[in-house]
Amino acid sequence: MKLLMATVIVVAVIIVFGLPLYYYPQVYYELFSIIVKDPLWASVFVTIVLVAINAYYAWQVRQTIYEMEKARKAEFLPHIRAELDWVGPIFLVLQLTNFGRGPAVNIKAQINFLPSREQRLWNQTIMSPAESIRIFLPEGQIDKVCESSAKILVKGTYEDIFGQTFEINDTIDTREFIDQAKQLKQLLERDIPRLVETIKDELANISKTLDRIEYNQRYATKRTVEEKQ
Repeated sequence: MKLLMATVIVVAVIIVFGLPLYYYPQVYYELFSIIVKDPLWASVFVTIVLVAINAYYAWQVRQTIYEMEKARKAEFLPHIRAELDWVGPIFLVLQLTNFGRGPAVNIKAQINFLPSREQRLWNQTIMSPAESIRIFLPEGQIDKVCESSAKILVKGTYEDIFGQTFEINDTIDTREFIDQAKQLKQLLERDIPRLVETIKDELANISKTLDRIEYNQRYATKRTVEEKQ
């Protein structure tokens, strides 16, 4: 942003002063002569230059303050996200978590479960970073959950400690979540036996290596004792 503004200023200076100087140099020579000869005009010219320099530095300070304030606010930015989570192997709940680095305040949200059209209201004064709350679904068992909560819509607002307002607008596909969980479970069930066998082989190799090291140490100790005798 600063580079863009500097480029615009340079281009503007070239257009305002450079082009007339190129096409009408005599006008500038006469103006310069007047400024040099008349102290009053020289003072006016110097004042204009100083005002322009001070205005530029004031703009730079303002931009710096703005960037510092923006960075400071980013350090305390909250971010609330809704997702499904497991309670045991066959039961689901809705989990709302603040994944941001700052607290969320004045939380007001509405949760809609489709197709049952059941609604829940969530109001909370403050939510710390990494804090989570769990909300039970109308029916949480995975074999029945989609009958009432195939889609979960979470809409609302919250603020950061500086008063900025943010929106919660999450849509959760329960069936897709369950399908992904089942696929992951199948992958783990398929890969775990292979991983166990690999670990067993590695442990067997380590045991053989340790036995060989122990044998070499005993043999070296025995040779040393025999040589001393």
